[in-house]
Amino acid sequence: MKRVFCVWALIALLFSVSACKKKNAALSEDDYVFKIGLPLSGLCDAPERIALENGYYEQEGLKYEIVQVGDGEAMNLLTNGSVDGLATLMISLIQPLANGLPVQIPLAVHTGCIKTLVPGDSPIMTAADLKGKTIGGASPAATTVLFAKRYLAGIGFKVEGENADVDFIYQSAAELPLLLERGGVDAIGLTDPAAQIAQDERGFRAVIDNGSSEGYKDEFCCVVTVRTDTVQNHPEATAKFLRAVQQGAKFVHENPYETAQILFETKRAAGDPLVNARLLRSFNYRASVSQALPALEHNARDMQAIGILRPDVDIDKLIKDVYVVVPGVPDSLF
Repeated sequence: MKRVFCVWALIALLFSVSACKKKNAALSEDDYVFKIGLPLSGLCDAPERIALENGYYEQEGLKYEIVQVGDGEAMNLLTNGSVDGLATLMISLIQPLANGLPVQIPLAVHTGCIKTLVPGDSPIMTAADLKGKTIGGASPAATTVLFAKRYLAGIGFKVEGENADVDFIYQSAAELPLLLERGGVDAIGLTDPAAQIAQDERGFRAVIDNGSSEGYKDEFCCVVTVRTDTVQNHPEATAKFLRAVQQGAKFVHENPYETAQILFETKRAAGDPLVNARLLRSFNYRASVSQALPALEHNARDMQAIGILRPDVDIDKLIKDVYVVVPGVPDSLF
């Protein structure tokens, strides 16, 4: 009789522990504080910023914390878990992803925003004229450098290794416009709004523009990344975050002038709000889950083809591991 009692007591204890684990898991999901990374300024993060200003995170019931992301900090913050999710440019993710960056991509945010500029009086009229020339960039891993290489390789340039058809030199992004004006380089790479400001104030022209160039203008360049363990362990919080970003993107797409004014008033974007509104209007903020897949695939395959990504990287596996559809997140609000 005593043995039977012990068995039933053990069963009851196991059920109690199981119920407790389920309760704690639910509490963990409900109480999880999602850490949102936001840069100090810029236009690419406008949907996340608008989601914050318009209260979309609260509407979704997301508990969150804002983490400021300085220049060049995004990958480290994602790696060490200081942030759960942030928006960044797809092309800058490819090499880190191949090296094991522990994130997945569940949402594409917008198109446009990367340019290669020349002086207004330059004899360089098209990208093809850049053969034998020198382009200034912020670093070898800078988005503008990677996209310029991708674009130029697409028109037949050799962009890596010895006897490359174009040279790159590196200087801080803030100094690039002056370097170009003084003739230190033939062209420079900048992202908007800095690129547009340089065009308006210095008369520069764009010879490469992923917002208007055929083959690239419809490709989403900016995506949301979320840490893989956050997607797996906190799918509800992740879904709330993504839905709020989608609402923010929809607001930006439909209200570019109001968005630009909000970013100006909160000191989150440099330049004239009217210029920024024009840029926001051109970026196509029709945030989409499904559009993240072709953007990832095209960038990864191009990076490998031109030699930036190692030939032994399994692109199909990379895509399978990185692209994710989070339950409860619509493909698009459009």
